Amino acid sequence: MKHSGLLWWIGAFVLAALAGLLTYGLLNTSLPETASAQRGANTVPVIVAANNIPFRRSIRPEDLTTRNLPADTVPEGAAMTVDQVVGKMSSVDLWANEPVLTQQLVTPDVVTQQVALSVPDGKIVLAVPTQSKLIANRLVRPGDFVDLLATFEVDIQRGSSTKSTPETVSLLQGLEIHAIILPVAVVEDATGSVQNEGGVFRTPDEAGQSVLLAVDPQDALAIQHIRDVGGALDLALRPKGDESVISTEAVDQIYLADRYNIDLNRN
Repeated sequence: MKHSGLLWWIGAFVLAALAGLLTYGLLNTSLPETASAQRGANTVPVIVAANNIPFRRSIRPEDLTTRNLPADTVPEGAAMTVDQVVGKMSSVDLWANEPVLTQQLVTPDVVTQQVALSVPDGKIVLAVPTQSKLIANRLVRPGDFVDLLATFEVDIQRGSSTKSTPETVSLLQGLEIHAIILPVAVVEDATGSVQNEGGVFRTPDEAGQSVLLAVDPQDALAIQHIRDVGGALDLALRPKGDESVISTEAVDQIYLADRYNIDLNRN
């Protein structure tokens, strides 16, 4: 009887120990899951750079990844979906694992006030003042292609005398309009509200109408010189997709006389 009682107590102790071990094991495996779930409930999926992304480069899907960040550390304006970022450019360098902020993104084909972000390689942007009716009447838009026409005075030597005569030339052909600057009154619609259009900027200067052109540096000097000597500049709109270069002849009084049989020696 004494041996039976002892065996019973030993068995009860072993069972109690096993039950305790099982309970500890279950608690030990469930607690991390609970803690993880609690942490997950306080995180937000954010789009971050998967690698270093230089500014002024179109962002690709492979440049991005998603990270779950603590909600209280997510910066304002952080992108939440890849669609908000792909195809756009950053106005600053992005570093790997850095959240992408929507306020730092620009669309490559839309010129913003950070004009330098959209200047083509090898070009410079020049603001060319012109009173072109094509611009004033909103018949051209950023992205259209134009020819730049110029009229300026040329000194012609005839014998011992010098005569100044105006010449008109097709100065540059096939230029893309980078952006437009309009007097405020010009961009008001029929209701009097100001239109909001990418690549169109407003100025309070009534004589400030200009077109921004991306040109070669040498061409920029030619444009500036004509302006400095008092020449006039105007635009001619090209058909969509027309990139041809047409040979033209400078037009002056002699050209017109020859073409239209005008006698310049009439008494």
